[in-house]
Amino acid sequence: MAILYDEAIKIVQKFSEELNKKYIDKISAVFVIGSLGSDYYRPGQSDIDTFIITGYNRSEIRTIEKEIEIIATKYEHEYDVPKGFGTVVVGEKQLYPPYIKEEELILEILRLKTQSKLIYGNYDVKKIPMPDKQAIIDDAISFQEWVDSEHQKNEAKHSVRKLNGVVLVNSTLIALKRYLIIKHGIIEFNKFKVVGLYLENNPPTVNDEVFEYINLHLQDKIGDVEDEKSVRMTYWHDELYRIVNNSVLYNK
Repeated sequence: MAILYDEAIKIVQKFSEELNKKYIDKISAVFVIGSLGSDYYRPGQSDIDTFIITGYNRSEIRTIEKEIEIIATKYEHEYDVPKGFGTVVVGEKQLYPPYIKEEELILEILRLKTQSKLIYGNYDVKKIPMPDKQAIIDDAISFQEWVDSEHQKNEAKHSVRKLNGVVLVNSTLIALKRYLIIKHGIIEFNKFKVVGLYLENNPPTVNDEVFEYINLHLQDKIGDVEDEKSVRMTYWHDELYRIVNNSVLYNK
């Protein structure tokens, strides 16, 4: 049975109450972000993403984060949440500059600022500053360095690189959102709108085959594709990253 919007909200409310009982006086607020915090939740397809603001400091948050992930996984299995039950767990100070690049929280803060709904507690997201362009660039570079290191590890194992459908779609959309945010100042996390916005804003490279596949995949109308097409789309995906990164991260 697909989880309707109101049911998803009740699940997060129950989750929040459990956190409050476990971490007494330490949970400042729980928000839903992503599709559930915006206007594009799709029963049976959308996941549940939460943003949890706590009273813990940076040295404590790692342990708390792992504990909360375990609780979230319990809810994911109990309610059969499609695509997972996500948690972003932060201490309040992490929401404000100076940011620590390695924490890679900038995009999550942008999601909190632009597409969130308060479920538990009391916290005014308006007082959290919008990360500036350099913070966004630093965050993207940090993430890209990790991706590149993983890519190098996999190159040693596979002679031909090909991404499965989910990875291809999500990774391509990350590159398009990166271009929109840094090049044009457009913040858009709705997966169904990203390709259209990219095409409207002087796209440096376009691949109709990939964009058609993304559209069908987001609607659950297509799965993985045959090897030849997968390799071809992966090649363009990698070229997209080279072009976008050189344009907005490295200014080449």
